[in-house]
Amino acid sequence: MMPSHRTKGFLISDFGFSIESKIANLKSKMLIVLVAVGFALEGASAEVSRSTEISLYFLDTNELKLVAEKRSISQAESTVDQIKLTVAELIKGPRSALIHTIPEGTEVREVFLDEKGCVYVDFSRAISQNHPGGTTGELVTISSIVNTLTANFPEEIQKVRILIDGKEAKTIAGHIDISRPIFPFELK
Repeated sequence: MMPSHRTKGFLISDFGFSIESKIANLKSKMLIVLVAVGFALEGASAEVSRSTEISLYFLDTNELKLVAEKRSISQAESTVDQIKLTVAELIKGPRSALIHTIPEGTEVREVFLDEKGCVYVDFSRAISQNHPGGTTGELVTISSIVNTLTANFPEEIQKVRILIDGKEAKTIAGHIDISRPIFPFELK
């Protein structure tokens, strides 16, 4: 057993440490941990709260036109990443009674934005392979993509170029020309 003695109600060991100094040291360590946890939680809550509302255009079969469905999504660091997130949400489809406009299995491969306000969206070949076809169906898919992007990025995007599997394509399913940039469709 170590020799020790009491001074003013505290136990002091031969090593020269008092309980009071150990408690003070422990309190300072706990404060550092709490501050670190506080910063981590503050950063996490700031990350979670960074979202933006977008409008995604899906088909309303009652009205036989595209209508906007509002949705909140994460805020990305760059415009190109935000465009990718927006198109990914469009691909997921509606959360309401509206109809999907992009075929199942379609993925966004890449997005490019030029200085002239044209966005190039490169889709996987599933957009073509899984498309139901028909002039109307193809027009719905194209106008859904174009109007979603131009409505949500009015300052950055004036027209959309649809690429398939990294290449320029003439059509999605044989009917509507996508070999040139497409301007937004007027929705009434």
